[in-house]
Amino acid sequence: MNSRDGPADAGRTPRDLVCGRCGDSVPAARVIHLSSEPCPELTGHYESVTKSFCSDCVAAVGMLEFTAAARSRVESE
Repeated sequence: MNSRDGPADAGRTPRDLVCGRCGDSVPAARVIHLSSEPCPELTGHYESVTKSFCSDCVAAVGMLEFTAAARSRVESE
């Protein structure tokens, strides 16, 4: 950080969360929480985890799909 830069959390509100993938601020009303729990055979190797993400990153990793209503608004060529 140079002298012109502010703190990393400048501009965030106290209720904003940080995306676990891109690091961007995400308003609490727009955050998506993804959880993972290992199967019984793998509990000795892995722990359960919950992380917060923005919708763009969730979509980028293939965990978010459009609803039927959103698809109907898209014009086909």
